[in-house]
Amino acid sequence: MATIFKREEKADILFEKILQNPEACRRLTETFYSELNIDPDILEGYLPPEKFARALFSAYKNRDITELLMAICQNSMFDLLRNSFLAPFRFDEDGKKNPVLLTDEDGKLLKGDIKVTEKDYLRFKKAFEKKPKRKMYLSYGYRKRHSFDEKTMDVVECKMGEHIGILLVYELPDSVLKGETEAEAYAAVWDILLKLQKELPRSFVFYGQDSLEDKGTKYDELGVFLPIHKFAEKLEKRIERVDKIVYED
Repeated sequence: MATIFKREEKADILFEKILQNPEACRRLTETFYSELNIDPDILEGYLPPEKFARALFSAYKNRDITELLMAICQNSMFDLLRNSFLAPFRFDEDGKKNPVLLTDEDGKLLKGDIKVTEKDYLRFKKAFEKKPKRKMYLSYGYRKRHSFDEKTMDVVECKMGEHIGILLVYELPDSVLKGETEAEAYAAVWDILLKLQKELPRSFVFYGQDSLEDKGTKYDELGVFLPIHKFAEKLEKRIERVDKIVYED
């Protein structure tokens, strides 16, 4: 793989010398952030200099921008895209249920640890409607990012924007059957995502590749999540608008 500048050979020796010296790590970190016009003296929530330097060198050696991004801004590449609403969130990413369904397919409340107020449930019931190839649930959902734990340098998940909302789930053609990668599937629904953001800002989109099955046929699933306290006004009309955008009516 070609790089802009020639890669230095056996740089590990120099990197290890720097990592063993806290003052060297501090100077490297200060230089890095001063080039971004950020005062290192007021940085909060960022990795300490020794951890930052280790992540920086690891990213260089492995040619992995994710490590560097997480060291700088506590987001992976796709965290940045998703939290800019430029790519959908994965359903149940990292093995953690997100969104969590609070009702069944008939709109009845399920038992669980997440409290649902009577007001929110009544809003949902008023808007609830069954349609072919589209399901509606009251759900709990959140956005998230990833970062390094300062002590262990393990990757940790940080929740953002937790909400109770309306989740609309749509069946889409199976992208795996068409030989598409997940990124290609994201690109295929990108125009839908952008239209949703233009007309219904603060909605967010989930995607599951090859994750639905109906009578032996598999489908991709697209989920549109509307935080209920942000979309309570004219909720039924906003749900109708989502249907039209997804199906391009």
